[in-house]
Amino acid sequence: MVVTAGNLHDDKGPKILAVLWTLTGLTAVMVVARVYIRLKLLRNFGLDDYLIVVSMIMGFAYCGISTAGVGVGYGKHSKYLSTDNLEKAILLNTVSFLFGIFSFTLPKIAVTSMLTRILNPKPLHKAMLWTMVGTTSVVSITCIIILFTMCDPAEALWKPELVAAGAKCKSTALLIDFAIFTGSISALADLTLAVYPTTVLLKLQMSLRKRIALCAALGLGGIASAMAIIKCTQLHGLADKSDYTYGTADLVMWTNIEADVVVLASCIPTLQPLLEILLGKRAMGSYSQGKSDQLKTSSNFPSSFHRSKQSKPHDDLCFTNIDDQESQESILHNDDHGKNSLPLGRIHRKDDVVVEYESSPPKQGQGSAYSHW
Repeated sequence: MVVTAGNLHDDKGPKILAVLWTLTGLTAVMVVARVYIRLKLLRNFGLDDYLIVVSMIMGFAYCGISTAGVGVGYGKHSKYLSTDNLEKAILLNTVSFLFGIFSFTLPKIAVTSMLTRILNPKPLHKAMLWTMVGTTSVVSITCIIILFTMCDPAEALWKPELVAAGAKCKSTALLIDFAIFTGSISALADLTLAVYPTTVLLKLQMSLRKRIALCAALGLGGIASAMAIIKCTQLHGLADKSDYTYGTADLVMWTNIEADVVVLASCIPTLQPLLEILLGKRAMGSYSQGKSDQLKTSSNFPSSFHRSKQSKPHDDLCFTNIDDQESQESILHNDDHGKNSLPLGRIHRKDDVVVEYESSPPKQGQGSAYSHW
């Protein structure tokens, strides 16, 4: 952009702060709700929940550093800033990208962990998902390394006078091209994580409305994929060395938008218990029961089916995964040749009772330990 006397005082700083803190604040509310549900209601805080919390911390760090950058002039034209403020703004912006990249990479790992837990994919599918997300993580880390090794010494990234003094810097095209590659891989991962659950959920034996609702909830990552693509279109601002603080302002916003949308997409599917409580469909105390009570109270499937090793009763989304080899009809099987054949339409439940006992230490005067029930 050509800087003239008319646009010299243009400032994207307020817009940056409005976008970052509004969306990050909304995301933080969703994360708190998720943590409450998983930790207090379901009492099943897992790896994906820890990763989402860390991602949220990274997001706050990104917003905090970006806010400090706006405070010293980031978002304004470089010609408007003093040399000291220009260096501080570029330094803060460079450091912020470290947290920004992690803030949209970690949620992908969290979503993969959640999907492999609740959907129980086949080993091949699980390996493919983790390979894809692992590749995305490696590419993202490589992008960070390239960013901080662009110049020798590294200070030349935010001190233009060092470049003029003879510091060696790689071509900005290398960073832009690899950043676009990173964004493309990130978008592909988001899209895959959004589409894959649909291929599994459509095979479940449940109402069409519930299947559609679950597909929509788990498919929100597709929006994050679109955000990643839009972000890639803003990467050309990295080449604007003459007006870096103004030219990369949109990139800062879209990096945060992508990260927050990924976190939001991972949180929304876990909020069903809270929604049921708010709508009065379920009492809060009902979620505090142990796993044995959950098995008894769950009405989605017969109790004998819940004992299948392939099923996962009362998980985050309150549905049970059904293997291709198993169905509810199998428990109604009528063996006409058996001696104790069951009439069609009747379900007989078999309960396995396990009795545990421990040995008490021998009392004084007794020669050996005795067992009690």
